[in-house]
Amino acid sequence: MAEKSLSLHQLIALSHVVEQGSITRAAEQLDISQPSVSQQIKELAEACGMPLIVQRGRGVAPTALGETLAAIGRRLRIEAERASKAVADHRSGTGGRLLVGASLTTGAFLAPLALLRLRDTRPQLAVELRIANTAEVIEFTADELVDIGVVEGSVQRTELLVAPFHRDLLQCMSAANHPLANRRVEARALLGETLILRERGSGTREAVVSALHDAGLAFARTLEIGSAEAIRVAVAAGLGISWISPLTSEQSPSLCEIDVSDLRIERTMSVIRRRDLAPTPAVEAFVAALHGVALEIDGAR
Repeated sequence: MAEKSLSLHQLIALSHVVEQGSITRAAEQLDISQPSVSQQIKELAEACGMPLIVQRGRGVAPTALGETLAAIGRRLRIEAERASKAVADHRSGTGGRLLVGASLTTGAFLAPLALLRLRDTRPQLAVELRIANTAEVIEFTADELVDIGVVEGSVQRTELLVAPFHRDLLQCMSAANHPLANRRVEARALLGETLILRERGSGTREAVVSALHDAGLAFARTLEIGSAEAIRVAVAAGLGISWISPLTSEQSPSLCEIDVSDLRIERTMSVIRRRDLAPTPAVEAFVAALHGVALEIDGAR
């Protein structure tokens, strides 16, 4: 029955009394009145059914049980301080946890650079990066499985806020020995080629398919590959052509650009989050870092 009546505040007050050897000095440290501290110690002793401190000269000293409970009170103070720091860190964005969902391209190239910037200013922030295609990241964000998403392409979900931060101009790439490599041609000159596309749900695929549809262009032969790296290898091997992001098209002697004069394929990269949830400081800091990365990329072009 006694343990049900024990108060955390009483245990903490006892720890201060035992450390200071004085109720008066403990009250000063706690910034409360001396009678309040005395009352807390009295009620705690009554709950335990035995004295916890005894008078010793002009001060007080703990009994055996008082020493034990004072040690527990000290540990509670430490944990309370840790809790306060955790709250402050979460509010400031310097600590806590950030869950980021990113599409395959943004997750491989943009999000890591933003997280690198974030690490310099918020080293205590624990970050988890979940990489999937755009459709899956939209679902993660809508279902609150991540704090923020980074995607390419359109987002048709009313519960999500969509904030574009970068325009990515895709390049038509071929093998270096392709007859049209490094040439300027009209889009219709490419219709006899095999078009290599990303998997369904990919923002890159959505941008390419939408642009070709709007232009009235239809490739008779297509090949679907679910990886930007695998597409580069396939194009270099001569399996077909593909519109590839310059973010993923590393300098390679086996790849060349075909300059398509009458077709411009762009995709929008955006950050998304739930409309009904206010962004945490960590989310805001990540978005700011992402904008910084995008500006660097634009400046380098």
